[in-house]
Amino acid sequence: MPIRPLTAYLLLIAAALPCSAMAADATTLPRVVVPAARDAEWYSYRHAYKAARFFEPFLKTRPLIQAHMQIRPNSPDEPMDGLQVLLVGESVNVVIPVDALGRATLPMLKQAYDEDAVLRLNRQKGHYRFSGRYSIREREDGVYNAADLREACGQLLSAQRESGYRLRLIGKKCAGVKFVYALDDSTPTVLHSDAAGMRTPLAIHPGAPFEGPPMGKYRVAEYRFADWPEQGQVLTVSRPLAIGTLYE
Repeated sequence: MPIRPLTAYLLLIAAALPCSAMAADATTLPRVVVPAARDAEWYSYRHAYKAARFFEPFLKTRPLIQAHMQIRPNSPDEPMDGLQVLLVGESVNVVIPVDALGRATLPMLKQAYDEDAVLRLNRQKGHYRFSGRYSIREREDGVYNAADLREACGQLLSAQRESGYRLRLIGKKCAGVKFVYALDDSTPTVLHSDAAGMRTPLAIHPGAPFEGPPMGKYRVAEYRFADWPEQGQVLTVSRPLAIGTLYE
């Protein structure tokens, strides 16, 4: 589910910035190294920086989850592949990597903040927007204890409630998690291993990667807590793009 980093407030301020704040004077700015569409989508680095700082306290006591800046399509038909973000200021010119789900880790640069730098997306305005995203941390070894997945879902749900989504989540509870893969990935394998070591594959089917509005087509393996014993493990033979939550 998207984070609400005081979204309405930030976007209203961003919209009110004069056009001169977006102007790229070729005589003063470094040469842009990331191809960007004419009239590109953009966002204020200061606003993104403040949002990242706002969410830091919610992660300190929740080690199983993470937060990213995310590029979200306004329509699920908009492509997510090839997204690139460039941080541009008077003396700053940094490429910010974007993953297959549009998530990026915002560099916390005082210089960019002081210069009121701009986050420029290589897409035209009106098709994508900048927001935030909580998700469950992926493990390098691909082994997830059942108890940790339950705890991670609870941490994510409580973080969402405390950071602005309390009303929307009234009555919701954790029902499971989902392992997200690309739609064209023909090899994802997710297994449940019980206390005796017996392994059972989880079904893979088309689905949304996260709670909230659809943002494209993916394949997901749902691990519903009610369907499996509390003891056991989930093994991801192929690394997922992300791990989302299931609420009821």
